[in-house]
Amino acid sequence: MIESLKKNNESGMILMASTMGIFIILSIFAFYLARFSISETRNGAYHILDIKSRNLALTGAEHGMYIYKSSRNTDGISINNITGNLNNGTYTVSFDLDNDESNQVLPYSQYLTMKSSATIDDVKRNIRYILSSFPEAFCFSFYGNNSLSQTFTRTNGSIKGEMFFNGSVANGSGADSCITYISSGSGGTVLSPYPSFPEIDVTSYENLLANAAIAPGSYNNYALSFDGSNEYVQISNSNDINTGSNNHIQKTIEAWFNIVDKDLTSRKQTIYEQGGTTRGLNIYIYGGSLYVGGWNEPSNESNWNPGTFLSTSSIENNTWYHVALTLSGGSSVTSNSFKGYLNGVEFGSGDGSKLWNHGGDVSIARNRDTKFHDGDYNSAKYFYGKIDEVRLWNTTRTQAQILAKKDTVLNGDESGLTSYYNFQENSGIVANDSQTQSNNDGSIKNGPSWVSGPLLSKMSNSSYSNETVNLSSFSNNQLLVNNNLTISGSTFNGPGYIVANGNITISSNSTINGNIFIICNGSLTINSSQAGTGISAPVIFYSKGNASYNSSSIYGLIVSKGGSLTLDGSDVHGAILNYSSSFSLRGDTDIIGSVVSKYSADFQSNLVTIKKGNIPEFAGLVIGLDPFVVPGSYLEY
Repeated sequence: MIESLKKNNESGMILMASTMGIFIILSIFAFYLARFSISETRNGAYHILDIKSRNLALTGAEHGMYIYKSSRNTDGISINNITGNLNNGTYTVSFDLDNDESNQVLPYSQYLTMKSSATIDDVKRNIRYILSSFPEAFCFSFYGNNSLSQTFTRTNGSIKGEMFFNGSVANGSGADSCITYISSGSGGTVLSPYPSFPEIDVTSYENLLANAAIAPGSYNNYALSFDGSNEYVQISNSNDINTGSNNHIQKTIEAWFNIVDKDLTSRKQTIYEQGGTTRGLNIYIYGGSLYVGGWNEPSNESNWNPGTFLSTSSIENNTWYHVALTLSGGSSVTSNSFKGYLNGVEFGSGDGSKLWNHGGDVSIARNRDTKFHDGDYNSAKYFYGKIDEVRLWNTTRTQAQILAKKDTVLNGDESGLTSYYNFQENSGIVANDSQTQSNNDGSIKNGPSWVSGPLLSKMSNSSYSNETVNLSSFSNNQLLVNNNLTISGSTFNGPGYIVANGNITISSNSTINGNIFIICNGSLTINSSQAGTGISAPVIFYSKGNASYNSSSIYGLIVSKGGSLTLDGSDVHGAILNYSSSFSLRGDTDIIGSVVSKYSADFQSNLVTIKKGNIPEFAGLVIGLDPFVVPGSYLEY
């Protein structure tokens, strides 16, 4: 029995041990099965989050593309970083105009990196695109649409960079050391698919031209009418005009006048006077003649005595005339330093000197204390008629400058303009000088009446000669001209727009600084001038008539939609989009950037070169051309 019990106990122990072993094995299996299940669940969740993060990054990239395109087609939109929230995650889109995601420099200035980063929980995805601010056609040094079965024949000059033509190309007309691509036929490497000729959205350009077409060439101009009895305008002494510590070396006085009785001899009819009997300047009418006078009598000064009085009898009653006197004097009397002009034409020249300080109130339409050609010193000589546009300058205006501006309204910030009275108040007793920095307001005495003045044009309809013009002084930074515009020897500062419904001519070493649109409905001619100051400060040309760029430097984009486009001895840094059927390159013309032409280019000189290079990025400017994603630039990381 004992032996049997012993065997039974051993069997039980074995069974228990086996059971325990199986339990342990099963427990270990269950543990690892649970762990595996948790891991798989976790991995599945991470996989789902990764997909969501990737999709969110793509969403951010689409948002970035929309904003970037909008920034080039809508005023005032920037391309700063963009953030968004979606599906419990966030995305950030950033732009880098210079480098890629590895801080490597981009190959061209028109390229930029757009990076979209999305995060959901702790899962992050990055997507990168390289964008070109110009359509794909501008990736070539020269893109020829080859319309109307034309062929490109490069008998002169050279092209350095890949080129494309929408058809066959003549032998020997390929690019230097680069590939010539064609859409079909022979003469190059067939490229399929190939980029289409870019279409430009002209809405903004045409809207500006429409505004220029209705820009008023004249405005409702007012003048003051004086009765010849006691009505006048008094202007207080001013350092700018007559007093102060500085001697008055250079002067120009301008005014429009319309006299009732030019032949009056009972008194001198004073249009303008400053100073007194010892020193001064004046403009007056007596006995059928118009006089301008100047004098500085003291012998210890210049001894400009009895002074110089110039006259003309070429005036009629009840007719508007423009009069000007100019003085370019020194410490002693010199010849031809004092001049008189009628309607911009010189009618006399004589001796003159600078003026030492001279007190006495300045007057319009009367003299308080002045000197006349016949030695008369009597006061209270009043004008009977109308006066307008009285302009006082501390510079000696040239005849060309007087002619250029006599028929136009001034801005008031012109260099050297001291005081400006255009009598546009049409009421009250103050002749405002609020346009200038001096604020030498005048007091209107005894009630002269406001009447219609001479027919003047707005400043925007005039030509510019040897001037500096800030487009910020115009409404909406827009110089709108309803006719032709001529710019000679002048500097224009932007940002802004120069728009003419007619022709535009820029010449004589004029400078058009950066971030300016130049738009015309007629012909565009650029001679010996510079437009743009660099790739980062470009100009945009849009012309609908014939365009000619001669001996000039251009930084920016040229869009030509006229009958012909000619570049002769000019350098272009940027891009050309040509719709003109006649496209000629002459002389020592160098184009660095890209040329896209609807028609063939005629190389007329061995010195002509087209070389692939940088194009302005034009972010934030309405240029009418859509950007595109550079092929092969997509990257996920």
